[in-house]
Amino acid sequence: MRLTLLASLAMLTALAPGAVAQTRFTFVPTFSVSGVYDDNLFAENDGSAGKMLQFRPSLEGSYETPRFLFMSLYSQDMLRSNFSTLNTADARRHAFLQTNFRSSPLTTFALIGRYDRSETPGEISIDTGILGARLTAQRWQLSPNVVRRMSPVVVLTAGYDFTRENELDTPSGNLHQARVALSHEWTSRSAWVGTYLARYFVDPGGTDTSQSVLAGWTREMAPGTQLSLYAGPRVASYRSGIKPEVSASLRRDTNRMDVRADYWHGETILLGVEGPVAVDSAAMLVTWPFRNRWELGSALSASDITTLDLREAQVYRAAAVASWTGNGMYSVAASYGVDYQNGDLRNHFDGIVRRHVFRVSLIVAPRLFRSVLPPDEAARVKGVIR
Repeated sequence: MRLTLLASLAMLTALAPGAVAQTRFTFVPTFSVSGVYDDNLFAENDGSAGKMLQFRPSLEGSYETPRFLFMSLYSQDMLRSNFSTLNTADARRHAFLQTNFRSSPLTTFALIGRYDRSETPGEISIDTGILGARLTAQRWQLSPNVVRRMSPVVVLTAGYDFTRENELDTPSGNLHQARVALSHEWTSRSAWVGTYLARYFVDPGGTDTSQSVLAGWTREMAPGTQLSLYAGPRVASYRSGIKPEVSASLRRDTNRMDVRADYWHGETILLGVEGPVAVDSAAMLVTWPFRNRWELGSALSASDITTLDLREAQVYRAAAVASWTGNGMYSVAASYGVDYQNGDLRNHFDGIVRRHVFRVSLIVAPRLFRSVLPPDEAARVKGVIR
């Protein structure tokens, strides 16, 4: 599903209307202070509650021209807790970059990169959300893509995705994914998509491969509402027979409410587990900007994960968020989240783990930007005829 989303992003970028003929710089330095209460700091059967003060400086920047876009973000968390062992200036790092380059009206190149390092490994288990003991872990992801319009109704997309996860000073697990997709626009609002997807898993236990052929359909159900469905057979070197690969997503963006709903049945890597793991995952995110300065949000997700040796775990998550923004620079947010996990895949605990986290944050984020118009346009704005 993640590959499908990356392909969709690149495709939408390639097919979007032409950008405004100007250069735009944006720079956003941000600093947030959060008070956190966590009733299960170490993700154990019998949790230990803790109070923490979290400081997060971050830098965000972008550079945009009619043919080129570059965005980047870096943040680092500093933590102080009533548990002295958790006090650190490097509790979490996060870096993200994205570049899009339109080499011609028919061809767009994209590159997405991400790096996460955390003392809470569950934060970087993006596909599964599974909890684990407090250990320093890191995750790298790099995803180049190219989109080429072959004809007025046919679009070719090719991409590669590399992911590496490991706990510090331990061997890593690597996942290589390659994808080629051909989309045919059936109508102005719908398209059929055929996709070939190959995965290559590498870890200390050896290597495994899988291949899938997917048929997909995307449909703009209404303005701001899009539905996507993909399904097909998968064969793998580590398991006999044919297994299904399925993903579905619904997007709705309106002035009153944003909705994201996803389902994915596939395979991925999991920190601390050798070999591929099978994943069934469903998630929904709803955002409601019910006032000019107020916004409410809620998120629900459920995952079922199975390893090669048939160990299994279920993870359920729910969260609610409320935020207020004043004058565009200051904001205050409060959130409550609950995790419920049944089963363990890394031998860190036995039985059921519950976790409740309450957070209140103050964020200061001044936005600095500058637009540079081309000479002819700048002259017109100033009332000069050239």
